[in-house]
Amino acid sequence: MKLFFTFLYAFCLAGAAAAAEIRLPAESQLSAEESADGKTWRQCGTLPLAYTAAKRNFDLSLRKQGWTRLKTVEYDRIQWKSLEVWGKGKERILLQFWREDVSLTGFAWGTLKEEKKS
Repeated sequence: MKLFFTFLYAFCLAGAAAAAEIRLPAESQLSAEESADGKTWRQCGTLPLAYTAAKRNFDLSLRKQGWTRLKTVEYDRIQWKSLEVWGKGKERILLQFWREDVSLTGFAWGTLKEEKKS
């Protein structure tokens, strides 16, 4: 029994140290995989849905995974572009949406690094 709790504790620590991960909505189609340098978006792709429906789909998917939307910025209402910041514990991700066509929405997400105050 003691071995089980030791394994469980080690597993939880490993999970806490891992980078933010999300499960994308089922309809999403990736166009690029995770970047090795970490200076760009982790994943990007498209959803074969209208802009509003795609955002709603992501919202439901992330909420089921325990994420909370912290901020939304609609930075180009004419071209249908927005940024969202989501949080889960100490992890933060940035999610970008843009309209590619009437029923095709692009997305990209990446992790936000905590700024160090000096």
